[in-house]
Amino acid sequence: MSYQNKFTVLLFTFLLLGIWENAKAQKDLTVKLAQANSKIYSDPQKSIALASEVYRKAPKDSDLQLSSLIALGAAYGETFKIEKAIEALTGAQKIAELKNDYVNQVRILSFLGYQYQALQINEKTHTYLDRAEDIANRHALPDSLLYLRGNNYSIKALMYKETLDCNYAVEYFNKAITIYKKLKNNEVANTNLCIAYLQKSLCFIENKKPDSAKISLTESDHIIKKMKLTDDIEISQQLAWAKYYALNKKYSASNSILNNNLQKAKKMSQLGIEMDFYHLLAQNYLEINDVSKYKYYSNLYTETKKKFSEAEKNSITHIINKALEKTEANNYSFSGKKFYAITILLVVILGFTIYFITKSYRLKKKMKDFRSNQKL
Repeated sequence: MSYQNKFTVLLFTFLLLGIWENAKAQKDLTVKLAQANSKIYSDPQKSIALASEVYRKAPKDSDLQLSSLIALGAAYGETFKIEKAIEALTGAQKIAELKNDYVNQVRILSFLGYQYQALQINEKTHTYLDRAEDIANRHALPDSLLYLRGNNYSIKALMYKETLDCNYAVEYFNKAITIYKKLKNNEVANTNLCIAYLQKSLCFIENKKPDSAKISLTESDHIIKKMKLTDDIEISQQLAWAKYYALNKKYSASNSILNNNLQKAKKMSQLGIEMDFYHLLAQNYLEINDVSKYKYYSNLYTETKKKFSEAEKNSITHIINKALEKTEANNYSFSGKKFYAITILLVVILGFTIYFITKSYRLKKKMKDFRSNQKL
């Protein structure tokens, strides 16, 4: 074999090895991304670590980077680091727009709307949900992804639950449920169907309608029994049942559920759920005149609420500061452009002035020369 042929074989071997190594690296990142997605709700910190690693190592603006940013947005949202969730999702949206990936655009915009809904910044929530709906209308979603429309209704329902009243929210939960029910074999749709029933039951509990609440909770129970759902959904379901029993003045049954699930709730690192547990336990013990336990859980509730409020305040402050930075940058940019335009205008005016002065001087000189010639 000639030297040239040996070199060609060697080069081809290295190329194959390079392709194989690259494929292996991509496969490893795909596995880690799947792990990150599976731990978003059960262990959000681990999910953040895995998704961050995938983002760093994935090719720029690739599908892996896009998916890792969505996972980061979801995991940060679970730990109530809303500003980081919004940052990650905004980055994902830029990649999705670059790729004309309309499905992920709808998904991300809905998710962004949900983050702002958590902070009760309703104007932003409406903006992102409307954008998601507009894209879904202009670019038809496949049947398997119709649940994204349902998600929009669910987020709007949550917003109305917080800002208007539960009657209006129930109407939107029903719209979401109608869509989710059409997708019987879709795991994501079934999970979201369970959440919609659960949230709807909380509306009924808030409006003191225990019979309606029980119907919705029974529906979500059926779904939970059929499929393995994440810990946070099961814990939220148990919390809803505890609220249902408290509404019916069955405080011992309510406390039993709460005490059996409290440690799981604390492990999830979700201050909102933990706060709800402490608040309901305090109220229940007050109802049965157990003052010492009432004080104990009331203090835990107050401490947790402070942490939650601080996290909420930090997220809102960060978002406001980002908006101000952007405004200042735009103002600076505008001022720079304005200054540049005025400078050009002054130069043009000065140029014309010099031109006319020169022209006038030459004209006067010509007239003077003409008169001199006339005298001669």
